[in-house]
Amino acid sequence: MKTRRQVAVFLAAMTAPSLLAQAQAQAQAAGCGLAGGDTVCIPAPDHAGGGLDRAPRRDDDSRRGYGAGDLWQASGRVWRAVSVAPGDARWENVAVRLPGDAFGSHTVFAGGPMRLVSGYAGPALDIETVSAGQMVTTTLAIGGDGRLDTVALQRALSARDPGTFANVVRVYDQSGHGNHITATPDHHVVHIGAVRVGGIDTLSWGEENGAGGFVLPEGLKVAADGFFFGTTGTYASSNSGNAAVPMPVLLGQAGSGREFKAFMGSYTLDGFVHVADTRSPDLRTDLVITSSPAATGVAAGPGGYTLQAGNAHVTLPGMLPGGTLSGGYIGYNADGGPWFVQGRNTGQWTGIVIADHAPTTAQTQDFAASAAVAGDYMPQLRDVFVAIGDSRTEGFRVHDGRNWPYLMQRFARYQSYDFAVSGATTRQMLDMLPAAETVARGAARKVAVVFGGYNDHLPAYHIPAADTVGNLKQIVSRLKAAGYTVAIIDEAQTGGSPRAAVHDAIAKGTIGADITIDPFAAGQPLANVLDHETWDPDTTHPNQAGHEVMAKYVWDRIGSLFSK
Repeated sequence: MKTRRQVAVFLAAMTAPSLLAQAQAQAQAAGCGLAGGDTVCIPAPDHAGGGLDRAPRRDDDSRRGYGAGDLWQASGRVWRAVSVAPGDARWENVAVRLPGDAFGSHTVFAGGPMRLVSGYAGPALDIETVSAGQMVTTTLAIGGDGRLDTVALQRALSARDPGTFANVVRVYDQSGHGNHITATPDHHVVHIGAVRVGGIDTLSWGEENGAGGFVLPEGLKVAADGFFFGTTGTYASSNSGNAAVPMPVLLGQAGSGREFKAFMGSYTLDGFVHVADTRSPDLRTDLVITSSPAATGVAAGPGGYTLQAGNAHVTLPGMLPGGTLSGGYIGYNADGGPWFVQGRNTGQWTGIVIADHAPTTAQTQDFAASAAVAGDYMPQLRDVFVAIGDSRTEGFRVHDGRNWPYLMQRFARYQSYDFAVSGATTRQMLDMLPAAETVARGAARKVAVVFGGYNDHLPAYHIPAADTVGNLKQIVSRLKAAGYTVAIIDEAQTGGSPRAAVHDAIAKGTIGADITIDPFAAGQPLANVLDHETWDPDTTHPNQAGHEVMAKYVWDRIGSLFSK
């Protein structure tokens, strides 16, 4: 039975303008659909990149946050910063090939929905769809023009049964080594046809997809102190970690004592990339992976690890153990073995490259430059957006990582970071601040959105409302000290939420955010948590359509900050 309050909220929502319809119309005009499994395309057009869709100039220098070695891509050309002296920056042209060519004969795997190795033509992916209740396997090839056979993909997508997806079950090795990777048995969860990055269809993971990925063959061997693993495309979040999950890559055999792992957030949900090897199960780096299109990778050498995400580079020094890592796992689960948990962080990858030696700096830069051209990435972007929150921002029960911060990238180009974690309390959200402060350094315009508090009052935590308000106040204060313009999203109307306490603290200025966003107030589009068009039946989480509404609603209130 509905309470009077719920009925009032429902009636108010009935008269609210349909932001979902507006968002759908805008996305359709850009050539991509939204809800119902249609493709979502990011990023926004080049001209929405804050005037950086041009060749670099002498004033694109250290004062603007650039450093020597940074890359710049515009109109299919790439430049590298040789010097960033104030007023006298020098950028040189960089010759580009394809991402898989960067490491020459040392590339032992290159695969995905695009051509990664020069001259390759042949099978790219095997996909499974269900049509009239029957499983259908289709091989998608890369033709002589270097493009994936999207006609065959669209034919398979059009013929699938409603509510089903195209699952990728094999990714073919374009390097010539025959190291094809196959979907984990009984965990075929990686989709194609749901997300497109830079005009290229992606291999997309997502929380609602379930846990799973691809198994690397044992014949794929790399030295423990000499390898490269890289991806092109995007990550939908940077810190959806839960007990050292997610783990996008494991090289070696899980549990063998001789393995390498990379994962985000760790047990503290801190937003940084962590690695594990025979020295330690948890080594924190200073890298934060952007959720915007970028080349991302980790290189191992005798002296330690070098990690990159776009123009961000960090090192984790220390002598690495020798020996060989055989096989492995790519995806999101705890260990690549039989015990699976649901992956939180999500990838939307257009390519995967593995090399079997310690690459030079020039080779890793070549990989990043080639990826920037292939996917139209703009590593020169200096505007930063950060989201800090819980499952309503991370994208609980959303396929393919299509949460509202990710979807906002359809409206403009900037560096996006989503630190939200399902189940996070405001105490845990405090642990996300160092990563947010890290990505603020050297940035241009900085905007942060904070949305959390509901989990504080669940039986497992019993955090008093006064503490929730105090934590949100501290989060906002530290973000402002780091130079962010901070918006706070008011709590939802979900039963048991601390909406009254948070709303009152915002109104009184106790939580000193610059902007208040409240899509849950009476008359606003998400006021009615019983409306299953935009809310999950649990009345706590926006569904996919709700995330579309959130993306448009939040952008309408912060988007102008990126154009001032």
